[in-house]
Amino acid sequence: MKNFIRISTALGLSLTLTACVGGSDVPTKGRMIDQVHPHASYPQVPTTQAQLSPANNNISGVLRAPDITAYPQGIVDRLLASWTGPRPEARVWLVPENAFTSDVSVGGAIFLNTGLIQYFHNNQDIQKEDALAFVLAHELSHILLGHTAAQRSNKATKNYAFSAMKWGTVIGRAAAGAGAAGSAGTALLSSMGAKIFTDTAIFPSWSRGQEEQADALAIDLMARAGYSISAASDVMDVLVSEDEQDEQKAATQEKTGGKSFTQDNFTLKANADDAIGSALVDGLNTVAQQHPHSKERRNALAAYLRQAYPVRTHVTLVRAPLQAWVNSRPVITLLSQIDLLDKASDAVTSKQWSNAKQFLSRIGRPVNNSEYYAFLAYETAAATGQKQLAVSILSTAAQRDDVTFQIATEWGMQLSAAGRTENAEKYMATEQEAMGNTGFLPYRISNALKGKDSITAAKLMAQCAASGEDALENQCAVAGKNQ
Repeated sequence: MKNFIRISTALGLSLTLTACVGGSDVPTKGRMIDQVHPHASYPQVPTTQAQLSPANNNISGVLRAPDITAYPQGIVDRLLASWTGPRPEARVWLVPENAFTSDVSVGGAIFLNTGLIQYFHNNQDIQKEDALAFVLAHELSHILLGHTAAQRSNKATKNYAFSAMKWGTVIGRAAAGAGAAGSAGTALLSSMGAKIFTDTAIFPSWSRGQEEQADALAIDLMARAGYSISAASDVMDVLVSEDEQDEQKAATQEKTGGKSFTQDNFTLKANADDAIGSALVDGLNTVAQQHPHSKERRNALAAYLRQAYPVRTHVTLVRAPLQAWVNSRPVITLLSQIDLLDKASDAVTSKQWSNAKQFLSRIGRPVNNSEYYAFLAYETAAATGQKQLAVSILSTAAQRDDVTFQIATEWGMQLSAAGRTENAEKYMATEQEAMGNTGFLPYRISNALKGKDSITAAKLMAQCAASGEDALENQCAVAGKNQ
């Protein structure tokens, strides 16, 4: 399990200090909910694609299962009932991924990984509605506090910062090699890495302050809705335990493979014997908060509970509804199908097409109606000579409103390969705008050049150059040279 929120788009520190309605910090006196001034409204998204970002940028996409999401949706609605301001359109979606993780989009979609449901199913000690209510209240709080609205405006700043970080890293390494040595050189590069991120105010997901704000407001929402706020500590204990396991795995990997810092398409690696590089990676990871910090969140939450709820009204833990949900036929069916989907994915990755076919054939609804299933089925059909079936699967998946980036780009390039370059450009341009994903640009450039449309290709190259994304610019350059 990763951190509670793992959103790919970063949030700037400057907006962290202003985006939270009614204040930037968790109060040391009184309750968070009483000091928040609700927004007059919340961002309206024009398309389902925009609402589902960032989940639809991942190959797994989302999973429609109304009979399963109805229960957590009811909890969200109950939490919102006590909110005094306008209420956002916070809808629950499933994501077919194994991590005990939840997520939220700019458009107000709340994503629950199937791994989170699996964890609740497997562990009786946390099988209480109050614990799931904290997970959902935390996500909902990010929306209510205005954190999600800050994401989009920060993306451009983040991209420029990565460019500065990359070149700053190169220059810093050269300087260290020329003159710095020992602990002085280590300190220089470590602080340099920190300064790059501090100056540009970039974090990979929610800042620690925002996480703690969301935790505090989640407690208040739970209390008003009649949930036992003590259940929040149980969820935090799970997070801490999982983080400790992740730390142990990372430490084992570092002994042989060295350390690395990764953010979007940028990766900085340091070999196990590279002390200066390791220090720089440590600096970047620490300031970017990629090292686990669930312990700090747990401590902050405990402090908030002590001051805001020194005397707590006794609330009976609600176990039966959640236990009935996780043991219901729809959920049991879902979990068994997700296991088959994972096996099919592994088989496709290892090109064991016979096994992939076998696993996919055993998957029924709701999983076989997902974009992830469609992508695996397409790959399998294409690899086993079933070209007509492959095109049919891809075409159908490409027209859905929950289409993933991987499906959309694959369909665009299929159109291009068939000589339908104008259709390919129209389709990919529409999906790029709908998803807000500039990752389509290299594919569109390749398609334009294939269609001998040098004017469109030049315009798209200009968009790449204006993006401030080094990795994207490189991809666009490669696309331009390959034709």
